[in-house]
Amino acid sequence: MVEKDKVMRMAKMLGAMLVLCVSLGLQSPAARAAKAPVAGAAGNGPAAPLSALAKLLKEPFSYETKNRSDPFTPFIYVQMIQAHEAEETKSLTGMQLFEPGQLNLVAILFSGDQAMAMVQDSTGKGYVIKKGTKIGRRGEVSNVLPNAVVIKEWFLSSSGKKLYRDNEMVLRKEGGKE
Repeated sequence: MVEKDKVMRMAKMLGAMLVLCVSLGLQSPAARAAKAPVAGAAGNGPAAPLSALAKLLKEPFSYETKNRSDPFTPFIYVQMIQAHEAEETKSLTGMQLFEPGQLNLVAILFSGDQAMAMVQDSTGKGYVIKKGTKIGRRGEVSNVLPNAVVIKEWFLSSSGKKLYRDNEMVLRKEGGKE
């Protein structure tokens, strides 16, 4: 039963290939010799478009990458990997030691036109942050609102583009609710 299925699939594939060859005007050398044009015959019969297609298929193809992506470049670039390795070896200080998810927003203070926020780590130690403070490996405080702190984090997409997303740390009320 299995062999019969294989034979049927092979027959279908060969039939499809035969139809493709006929539609493209591809013939064996013997068939071409039998249909050789007679001297003085007009060459604009039904085979003329097929011969033009065959001629196009024989010409070399080149892909212009200007203003287009190159389909042969890998998704992960060597430069991205090297940059990531260099980033990991860089020593982190201050608030860069904490990722935004490791901190709890405790208070927000406005002093004139400057806004500051107080965050706590898991041990209960407090830190003061303001706009421009670096948090984690890829984050920076972009805005301090009356009830939240917005942290802009960058990441690399699969195509290597640097993209940004905003994370919010929301100030919780005394009862633990937002």
